[in-house]
Amino acid sequence: MPKNSILSQMPMDLGDDLKLRFATPADTDELAEFNTRLHEEVSVGPGIRDLMSGDHPTCKASDFTVVENVKTRKIVSSLCLISQTWTYSGIPFKFGQPEFVATEPEYRRRGLVRKQFEVIHALSEARGELVQGITGIPWYYRLFGYEMALDMEAERVIDGIHIPALKKGQSETCRLRPRTDADNVFIQDVYAHAIQSDVFACPRSSALWEYEFSGRSVGSEARQEFLLIEDMERTRLGYVQHFQWCYDNFLVMRMELKPGVGYLHHIPSLLRALWKKAETTPIVAEGDNPKATGVQFMLGREHPVYQALPKGVVRKDPPYAWYIRVPDLIAFLRHIQPALEKHLIGTVAEGYIGELKLNFYRSGIHLKFERGRIIDITDWSPGDVEDGDAAFPDLTFLQLLCGRCRTEELTSNFVDCWTKGTAQVVLLDCLFPRFAGEIWHL
Repeated sequence: MPKNSILSQMPMDLGDDLKLRFATPADTDELAEFNTRLHEEVSVGPGIRDLMSGDHPTCKASDFTVVENVKTRKIVSSLCLISQTWTYSGIPFKFGQPEFVATEPEYRRRGLVRKQFEVIHALSEARGELVQGITGIPWYYRLFGYEMALDMEAERVIDGIHIPALKKGQSETCRLRPRTDADNVFIQDVYAHAIQSDVFACPRSSALWEYEFSGRSVGSEARQEFLLIEDMERTRLGYVQHFQWCYDNFLVMRMELKPGVGYLHHIPSLLRALWKKAETTPIVAEGDNPKATGVQFMLGREHPVYQALPKGVVRKDPPYAWYIRVPDLIAFLRHIQPALEKHLIGTVAEGYIGELKLNFYRSGIHLKFERGRIIDITDWSPGDVEDGDAAFPDLTFLQLLCGRCRTEELTSNFVDCWTKGTAQVVLLDCLFPRFAGEIWHL
């Protein structure tokens, strides 16, 4: 590693009897207790143990940072990096996910998390990770160079009382059954086909699939269960992926059918089967309900099943957002350049010739196009606040890049976000299409 890298300074004396270091397997019990207590969630402990066990395909104990009081030998702050590979319109890129950020209340506002993020960001960079993303509380991670830019947890909810009953004389068209190991390849194939058209996705290697099927601890919130959808002749039609317990509702995290099978014919039977499963699934009650009250589909803003759900009885909840950080925007744009060019095909911007100057006020990017191909992506320094073809204050451009907002939404929401004309709006929206799905991350 470079001599001037913060990684070469580890472990690090922070003063006030505090030391920043990477964790070891010996810290597992303490970190599991520490995170369970501070996150106030019993399922966090098993998840920490899984990540530190050495069995996880992409994370290990030394991917955690800890700040330790050298006098008491107690951990007072910690976070970790979960490395993975995502795709952008089919192009793989390395992605780093900081998670499990926690600090004892009496040690907060001392810059301990900021210093750990410096270490984690350097570790992510050393691994060639072009993007970092974290799920978390509102606003906070903006302090470390992140923007809430990528959709997560957009959902539809149907209460149990609205599940259609089987009418007299009708028969079910499909049913659910537990996954067996013989179904694993089928699930992998259906998942791979389903994410082919997604702007953002997280594919899995064989090792990661094996870990998802049998490696995660039963008590970990990251562990999900699989059900097979089959017709009444036992032909496999697709699968359901769900939480192992209910939070008021039965949580469906993914539901996919194989090519050639549609939801419209099967949705009544599917809803009844899901509701039957919900009624026997343990509940972590957030209210006074002893059993699940409905089925919650957490499948993104758009999903084929939404079109088949009964009309007028389904609640729609808007998405929350991932915090996204792209430390070298030009490097990332160059990496996904083939996808950007592909996005133009079949649109009004196909074959575009010209340039596009993006003004970020203190910096900028210059893109040159020749017959729909991007021939150059370079740094550009605007000489004036009104220079360029479009302007994006702070990190708002990431909302366009990640497909959360269209250009006109950004110019409406931020008065210092602007474009010079219709062509720029159209070109930008063609280059960076909307993302309306849900990412199943590690």
